[in-house]
Amino acid sequence: MKPSDQLSHLPSALVPSWKRSMEYGVDPVKPVDDLLTGGELKDRMDRLQPFIDACSSVLQRLYLQLKHSPFVVILSDPEGYILHAHGDPPFTEKARRVWLDSGANWHEHVKGTNAIGTVLAEKQPVSVVGSQHFCRENHFLTCYAAPLYSSRGELMGVLDVSGDARSHHPHTLGMVVAAAQACQAHYLLHQTRRELTFTIEERDALTRHVIRPMISVDEEGRVTQVNESAASLLGDAPEQCIGQSLSRWFGKETSSLLSLSEKDKRCITLQPRNKNGKAARWTVEPIRDERRRLFPGLLHVSPSPPPTKKAKAVSRKKASAHIIAECPRIQRVFALARRAAQTDATILLYGETGTGKEVAAREIHKASGRSGPLITVNCGAVPESLWESELFGYEKGSFTGARREGQSGKFEAADGGTLFLDEIGELPLSSQAALLRVLEEKRITRIGSHQSIPVDVRIIAATNKDLREESQAGRFRSDLYYRLCEVEILLPPLRERSDLMTLAEHFLHQTAVQWQTAPVTIHPDVVSRMQQYPWPGNVRELRQVIRQALLQAQLRDAPCIKLEDLPMALHASDDHQRPPTDFQWHHREEEVIAQALRKVNGNMAKAARLLGIGRTTLYRKLKQYPALSRLREHAQKNTPFT
Repeated sequence: MKPSDQLSHLPSALVPSWKRSMEYGVDPVKPVDDLLTGGELKDRMDRLQPFIDACSSVLQRLYLQLKHSPFVVILSDPEGYILHAHGDPPFTEKARRVWLDSGANWHEHVKGTNAIGTVLAEKQPVSVVGSQHFCRENHFLTCYAAPLYSSRGELMGVLDVSGDARSHHPHTLGMVVAAAQACQAHYLLHQTRRELTFTIEERDALTRHVIRPMISVDEEGRVTQVNESAASLLGDAPEQCIGQSLSRWFGKETSSLLSLSEKDKRCITLQPRNKNGKAARWTVEPIRDERRRLFPGLLHVSPSPPPTKKAKAVSRKKASAHIIAECPRIQRVFALARRAAQTDATILLYGETGTGKEVAAREIHKASGRSGPLITVNCGAVPESLWESELFGYEKGSFTGARREGQSGKFEAADGGTLFLDEIGELPLSSQAALLRVLEEKRITRIGSHQSIPVDVRIIAATNKDLREESQAGRFRSDLYYRLCEVEILLPPLRERSDLMTLAEHFLHQTAVQWQTAPVTIHPDVVSRMQQYPWPGNVRELRQVIRQALLQAQLRDAPCIKLEDLPMALHASDDHQRPPTDFQWHHREEEVIAQALRKVNGNMAKAARLLGIGRTTLYRKLKQYPALSRLREHAQKNTPFT
């Protein structure tokens, strides 16, 4: 039975969720899981650690209530990634088979209708029982979830209790809602206790350091106190600073500033913008009392001196120090990049996925001597409806869901520095005119505002598409194309580079040092196989292959990487024919994706890893080439596709 045929059998509250799941293209039979690495999971947990700590006692009590029952207690973040999962061991093991575990994403666009994802969409408590789940593999589950909010109404995550469908009880949802309310109350108490604990000492510190610029912030990055010298540096009166988010001045760097207090780093350099649109580098450091205790959220700020000519020269020298470029062709590429970095020209980087376009952009920025930051925007990852707010920012109350205090955009964040527009070929046609206007006028206007703001931003764009061909086909504005390609730089694919094994040895040594393992060598048969392989994922894929092979060799306790340690893709020797040597990714893209899908029997996650691209991009390619969707279906069934 098709999903659309089942809508009449669903509770009315879940029908919109099923419709969204169908629009997302979720496969109800074989969904593609979205899993975090250990490092990515740790980063997400670090960002929400105060909230997790505040909820921990409630989660523990809930677990004890359900102990010895087939249930698991789950806490997810606002994007649907599970941060905490604890429950009955036999059921937990069963739940892990469908990735109902820490690090997995249960947003509707990944898992279809489910309690966590549907709560994120509907912003209200939900129960999903058995076959009400969109994906068939989850029909054994009964799930109850409720949203979790901060005292300011910000969605912090979802509390979920999932169990065996045979254990469904309608009163369980009420228990979860009560637990969610308890979590919110504990978080509010946690915040209030922290503020009360440090208020007097903070005021003393602000008085003692009255000459020094001082800012006190809460755990969400909002200014609670500021002295006049700090307010002067921020460009606002002290009373105008109170209650404002630090993102007003520091943009996305706010998270780095907050972690400074939490992790006890000594100092960090940021580039705020004051109300006059000027940028200046500052040093920010946490304040300690006479006993060297750290005041959480209490910071000293001071302007940093501009870098000297000597420092800039050293910086430019360091910029290319770690680049592996023994291949004459890549050496010419970086020589051109360094020369272009000394100009104000807009640079367009061409290259297949994984050829190092972001590395090149980073090196150009470093070599340019620009004092501001490098800000990266992946044009293929931003929804079309959010493009202009992402790039140009917005004022408070501009649209539903906007932050109360408004938000600066990427252009403002990159002022004085460089804005790297990756996958520029994916930029929606409707947004291209706005980008062109900013490039020509060098001013931006936030959504909801009539006041333009001057910006000094160097643009580097990158793509794996032929933008000239895209413009001729009407998919990319020709005037924007010519504005972006003042300097064009082509990064060669890995298969055309003569330093393949130099790179491999570099990644092998780098990984061994990171993992603190004994060095290993590469068997000549492996060298031969690697030189024959076409490397569709290029340098990014090479790094992943080396890391995986090293891990396999360690499992064998072997001093040498052999053929058996290589990933599956390199064992398909019949497919090791070298592709054309010119940059023709845009011409043979469909063919390469088709080869990858065949190799992995239609598994999207494995195909994306093999190609060195994100799953979102791969799904977009399948929509672009309808034949690939049909090929994937046949590959999953192991039937021939004609």
